[in-house]
Order: sequence, then C-alpha cells, then structure tokens
Amino acid sequence: MGFIKGALFGMAVYAVVQHITKKDLITGRSLLDDFLERAPTYIEQVKDISNAVKEEFTEPSSHF
Repeated sequence: MGFIKGALFGMAVYAVVQHITKKDLITGRSLLDDFLERAPTYIEQVKDISNAVKEEFTEPSSHF
C-alpha cells in the first residue's frame, strides 16, 4: 500500500510541476516566471503587514 501512495504522490507532484512550468502560447511565460518577477513586491508587502501586526500587538510598558 505504501508503494501505491508514493506513486500517486509522485504523479501529483509531477503534474503540478508541469503545470507551473508550462509556457503560455501568447506570452511565452510560465506561472513560475510571473511569480519570480513579482516576488520582491510580495516580500515588501509581507514585511509591511508584519510590522503592522507587531505594532498592533506590542503594548507599551507604561500602561502597567
């Protein structure tokens, strides 16, 4: 049974990789290319959100 599960998991991973790296006929770009191009923007957005959450949940010590 473990072999069948491993084979199914392997096929699923292979299908996902094929889908992500498949080039678009019109633009010639893949989903991975688009994601890698936008990654710096995503990182900056996550940093901004992280700082906002830290500020929201960090209480000043003068309240005690």
